[in-house]
Amino acid sequence: MTSRSDVAAGDRGHQDAPGDGGLTRDGGSGPSDASRFPSLIGEPKPEPTRTAVLVDRDAPTRAAVARVLADHGFRIVAETDDPAQAGAVTREVRPDLIVLALAPGPDDLPAVAEVTAERTGPVIVLTDDTDRPLLAAVRDAGVHALLPAFPSRSLLAPAVELAVARFAEIAGLTAEVEAAAKRLETRKLIDRAKGLLMTHRGMTEPEAFRWIQRTAMDRRKSSAAVATQVIAEFDRAPISAAS
Repeated sequence: MTSRSDVAAGDRGHQDAPGDGGLTRDGGSGPSDASRFPSLIGEPKPEPTRTAVLVDRDAPTRAAVARVLADHGFRIVAETDDPAQAGAVTREVRPDLIVLALAPGPDDLPAVAEVTAERTGPVIVLTDDTDRPLLAAVRDAGVHALLPAFPSRSLLAPAVELAVARFAEIAGLTAEVEAAAKRLETRKLIDRAKGLLMTHRGMTEPEAFRWIQRTAMDRRKSSAAVATQVIAEFDRAPISAAS
């Protein structure tokens, strides 16, 4: 006679028996290989979404930096061993990050200002020169990180992420300031145009404002552009504005 414990043991043996295709007693599929062996079967590595330019006379250093950047989601879109070409390369490919190695002395300093002026992404400078002229040039240009000429992975990796975050923060603040300045300039143009319409067309202020809005809609132009046309028509000192 078979006992209940023997049946239970037999059931467990059937479930765990090798070669049964991983099926459970109810016919469903068992755990996948990925869930049973997570260390052996991992998720595919995503394609890099950020781009970088490397400027360094030392090829081994460029290769080492490229490996670190690749591990942090960067794709190297251009490399050069000539800092004098850094600005042209940056303008051409518009990267999200620039790593620029500088030799001691003043010869490479113009490259710093040229690259940072493009404002495509953060600039990380690699150099062993800590003289005051270089530090002043780096500070004035707005470089986002300054590291030794041969940085370790543990030093470069966090510097990259901090530089990227800092650049994004500054870019956001700059955009807000520029938008506020544009709104203020538009308001000044509209106020001036309203005054001229009130003087030359006998409109009230609300009528002048509605006329500018309606004309902008009819002509498919901005209110600033319509205001500029009004100013050009009635004022001897016209002011230009983007449509």
